[in-house]
Amino acid sequence: MNKKLFVPLLFTVALVGCDDASEAIDKAQDAANKAVDMAQSKLESVDLSVLNIEQFGDAADSASEFAESIDEALNADYSNPEALVEIKEHISNAYSCLVEASSESTADKLLDKVLSSISNEEAQSLIEKGVERAQEMQECVM
Repeated sequence: MNKKLFVPLLFTVALVGCDDASEAIDKAQDAANKAVDMAQSKLESVDLSVLNIEQFGDAADSASEFAESIDEALNADYSNPEALVEIKEHISNAYSCLVEASSESTADKLLDKVLSSISNEEAQSLIEKGVERAQEMQECVM
């Protein structure tokens, strides 16, 4: 009689353990989904379309190109070093062209406005490195 009770009891314990493990996996997945949603909302909070590119007059094309390079930095694959180098070069060139088409003061104001709205530290660092590189450049290449 004990053997008849032992086997069902053993299966019950095993099933309860599976349910607990499944529940733990579900909780971990929910936490991961919330983290991704939060990161996505931070990226979406940097809306480059609110920049009034037309205010730059003749430098509007350069400002638009700079905004595009910033968008690339925000959406970059930070595990791909080649892509990061390419994005940094794009930022450098776009910033250099913006300075050439307007002024360093105007470009710095735009840069400050953009950086103040970005919470992604990797993107901020990439943008700052691109701008540092731009200050070493001699001319804009479009």
